[in-house]
This record gives sequence, C-alpha cells and structure tokens, in this order.
Amino acid sequence: MKKPGIGICFMLLLLLCLLIYPAFCFPQDNTIALKASFDTGTEKVGSIVNLTLSFNLPEGATISKPPVIKGLEGFTLVDQHVYPDKIAVRLFANMPGIFKTGEISLFYLDKEGRQQTLISAPVSLKILSNLGGNPDKAQLRPLEGIIPTRSLLLKCWPWLCALIVLIIAGFIIFRWHRIYKRKKLFLEYADPPHILARKNIEKLNACGLFEKGKVKEFYFQFSEIIKRYLESIRGFPAAEYTTEEIASHIDNEKDREILPLLRHFDLVKFADDLPTSEEKNKEIIAALTYIEQTAPVYDAKDYKKAQEDMKNDVQI
Repeated sequence: MKKPGIGICFMLLLLLCLLIYPAFCFPQDNTIALKASFDTGTEKVGSIVNLTLSFNLPEGATISKPPVIKGLEGFTLVDQHVYPDKIAVRLFANMPGIFKTGEISLFYLDKEGRQQTLISAPVSLKILSNLGGNPDKAQLRPLEGIIPTRSLLLKCWPWLCALIVLIIAGFIIFRWHRIYKRKKLFLEYADPPHILARKNIEKLNACGLFEKGKVKEFYFQFSEIIKRYLESIRGFPAAEYTTEEIASHIDNEKDREILPLLRHFDLVKFADDLPTSEEKNKEIIAALTYIEQTAPVYDAKDYKKAQEDMKNDVQI
C-alpha cells in the first residue's frame, strides 16, 4: 500500500488552515459586559454630549423598554436610542468643568425572566467654557459703535428734562396706585407660599403665552414660580441657583421629584426643546401635585397673627 504523496498532505494541511483561520482571526467575544464611552474627549458648554453604552448579553436575555440605567441621575437627559448591542444616550452639558458620571448600571432580564445587572466604570470628559481655556482671565472687548465716545449732555438735555418729568409723573401714579390698591396687595402677599404658587401657575396658564408661541417666556416664568416656592419653604435662595446647585442643596425625597421637571425647563429655555401642549399640561399637573404634597402646615393662631402683621406693614 502506497503512502499519501506530499501533494495530498499539503492539500489536507491547507484545508485544515482554512477551517481554523476564522477562529483565530475573528474570535467571538461572548463576555457578558457593559462598556461606557463618550464620543469625544472635550465639548463646550451648551453642547449635546453623546454617551454610548455598549453591552454583550447572554443568550435569551433582553433589555427592558425603556431601558433602566442608573448612574446618570445628576445629568440632564435629552434622549436615548436602543440598538441590538448598544444604547446611545444624549446629555446636556450645562456647566464647564469635568463632566463625570458615576458607576453606570444597566438592568436586563435573563432568559428565565430574572432581573440582572451590568456595571460599567465611570467615564468623564472635559467641558470647556465659551470664554476659552482660562475664563477667569478672559477680557471682554468693548463693542465699538454702541456706546458713544463723546458726551451727549448738551445735545440731549431736552430729552433729559422730559425724562425727569416722566419719572416724577410715574412716581405720583405709583403712589396713587399703592394707596388705592392696598387691599389687593394685602390679599396677594398674605397668601401662604403654596397658595401663592398655585395662583401664579394658574394665572400663567390662563394668560396664553404658550398658545401664542412664546414657549421660552412661558417656561422662564414657570421655572421662576417653582424656584420661588422652593426658596420660601426650604430657606435657601433657589431662585438664584441653577438646577444642579438646587439638587446639591436639597435632602428631601419629595423635593427630588421636582428636579426632572426643572431639568426639562432648562432644555426648553436653553436647548430649544419644544414641548407639545399635552406635555405642558402634564407638567402643570405635576407642579401643582408637588406643591400640594409639600405645602407647609400652619397653625391657625400663627396664620392669623401673620395676617395681622402683614396688614400693618401694608398700611405703613
């Protein structure tokens, strides 16, 4: 019996190499893992930041709809899209500095329906100021042509005299208005914070700013009402704080429920998000519910005394 020739051995060896080549060159990564990454290393304030969550799931596992992601609670979420092997999350960069997440967790259901968790290490990127790398040392240049470079006193003195007359007339009208409208002012300022906030929201909704297309103006006033109410019941200047500064000052679970509403207000005011009329109505209901749940409780004697004190102040 003859032994196989060299040519036949060579052909068998070549066929074997072709069979095992894909296994070495294109290994299948079936490791159950979650990896988070930003698309870029730096962005500017006001930009939309893209965060990608890449994952490998075991066979038969599924991601819930919508996906449950932990570790991004301190950020303003714009939107998110789910793909077979990743989730694309868009975040709003509202402050300069290091934009760093916490430990990110993604929940999924295994093939037996039990909830499991994938965990990724924190990721970060640098948010640059629009004033350059050293905003503290930035020097603002004057706008030529807006502020006159020579005195206009001699040329404009008739207008100055007219302005003085208008100021005096306005002061007289103001005094008249204050004298004859004291009762109305008393009733307005004597209201407790929750009643005043509810009245202001209902008045804002009734004036029709949103329906007239003045969406940003509507949400600026809406945000101001909520912040003023939070300031009056919690004792810190919420009206002067950003949403993230407010988040760092509150320690009440009920107050934390209003943070998503304030973050959406920021998107409308600064990122040109346009809510629908239905979304606006839902946000008004959410705000009124929050005010009702956090309304301070007044003792009847204390409330009557506060009314008398306020009445005396208005009469003065």
